[in-house]
Amino acid sequence: MTLVASQTDDPPVVEGVEGAVEGTAQVALRLATDHLKRLQLPGGWWKGELETNVTMDAEDVLLRHFLGILTPETLAAAATRIRSLQRPDGPWATFYKGPGELSATVEAYVALRLAGDSPTDPHMEQAAAWVLDHGGVESARVFTHVWLAMTGCWDWEQLPAVPPELVFLPADWPLSVWSFGCWARQTIVALSVIMAHRESRPLPFRVDELRTGTAPRRRRVGPVGRALVGLDRALRRYEAMPE
Repeated sequence: MTLVASQTDDPPVVEGVEGAVEGTAQVALRLATDHLKRLQLPGGWWKGELETNVTMDAEDVLLRHFLGILTPETLAAAATRIRSLQRPDGPWATFYKGPGELSATVEAYVALRLAGDSPTDPHMEQAAAWVLDHGGVESARVFTHVWLAMTGCWDWEQLPAVPPELVFLPADWPLSVWSFGCWARQTIVALSVIMAHRESRPLPFRVDELRTGTAPRRRRVGPVGRALVGLDRALRRYEAMPE
């Protein structure tokens, strides 16, 4: 394969069919390098926003409310960003231009309610209708239900048992915290402490407009799923034991 360099900004010329892939890679490399050079700041470094999804903004609002440190300024700024990320059809996604996602939409909706948005506002009605069409708040993920329980919008008894004693399980045991990734491990351990104490700071409103009034949509579970259900029942009996 022969790669003929050009003295202009035109892509390099590749001679031979077998060199097409390498030639394309060279073009991509040059374009990427030029783009990074344009983004470099005068001091020599680069900086950029760490993109995540709307749940981080919503959960930050709910956490600050729970801790009693939420300020009007922080709430207003977070609400502005949350509104800007709403999809045209009403929900919120978990990645750029992704489809609507139920739990993210519930968390974003509750955060906006806390910011003063009314359930009768068009964008809120649209979001609530989407939530109801997709199973309601009852079908949201457990993590979302924990946030709602921390703010008085969900019953702690409707959450699975996650005892803090899980940290004592050996690393090679099933469900040991050490068998999870670092981000999941730190989440599970923190949640187990919160769920053991069951503290809450109720919101000044209810979110009944997100409830379908029916049981969550259940998926078919195999032997592992049935075993986890049995384990949850056993852990609930353990939690009910006197200290």
